Amino acid sequence: MSLRQSPNRHRRKRSLKQLIESGTVLLEKHKIDQPRRNAEILLAHILQKPLHHIYTSWEETVSADLARTYVSMLKRRAAHVPVQYITGEVDFFGRKFIVRKGVLIPRPETEILVEKTLKLYKKYLEPARVKILDVGTGCGNVAVSLAAEIEKCSVVATDISLKALKLSCLNAVLHKVEKKIEFRQANLFPAEGDKFHIIASNPPYVPCSDISSLDEEVRKEPLRALNGGDGGTRVIEKILKRADSFLYAGGFLVMEIGYGQAEFVRNLHCGMKFLTSEKDLAGIERVAVFRKA
Repeated sequence: MSLRQSPNRHRRKRSLKQLIESGTVLLEKHKIDQPRRNAEILLAHILQKPLHHIYTSWEETVSADLARTYVSMLKRRAAHVPVQYITGEVDFFGRKFIVRKGVLIPRPETEILVEKTLKLYKKYLEPARVKILDVGTGCGNVAVSLAAEIEKCSVVATDISLKALKLSCLNAVLHKVEKKIEFRQANLFPAEGDKFHIIASNPPYVPCSDISSLDEEVRKEPLRALNGGDGGTRVIEKILKRADSFLYAGGFLVMEIGYGQAEFVRNLHCGMKFLTSEKDLAGIERVAVFRKA
């Protein structure tokens, strides 16, 4: 079914089934992965309903105004704008986060970083009050998740991007943890002298030689938050060489890394001991853990 309607037909209400079918056709034409799923997500967002509502309400109709909004969003998605930028939100660690163009979209793999940090806290530090540093906070997904999950904590979250910091503040307020987090504009680390029990970071780690081959929609995200320089390890190395001066004795660095970078971080000389790594569902070592003696 074409999305172009005659004037009379355009004013008629259309069913969810019709909208999903026509949206899927458009997205398939523009080579969008999982076109039907994308069409469903966009329609559910417009309706402010969960996805399962669409599956069980095929014959429900929507107004012409809502249909036009849906078509407008589909056209943006067909242009390979990430669906999260279109809806303005993303699910991360059981919570919804506001996301906007110019700020990195959280990935499911980063949930491994949060999970590992929580395990380390429960094993080694609980029930003490802890200070946490989130280096490169982006939309604040890691900082907010940890502040929400760990009752006795304070968090400092840094980012070089003022836009990212403003967005992370909104997410902290959204999840009612703004009193536990201090956001600071900084290139990686805050001022010298601060000490933390845990440093968590999801740094840029895509090799610069791979940037041009990334999916078109990924390249619509801020390259500064993706580009890790030659080998993807430029920022990782900076963090590893400075983190120990910001950690208390016995403190942890928990850092997300990219494909093939585990050997590099294991062998890099720094003021901490490599403790362990966590693999993602594809078997890639995705999170590296260090501890300061």
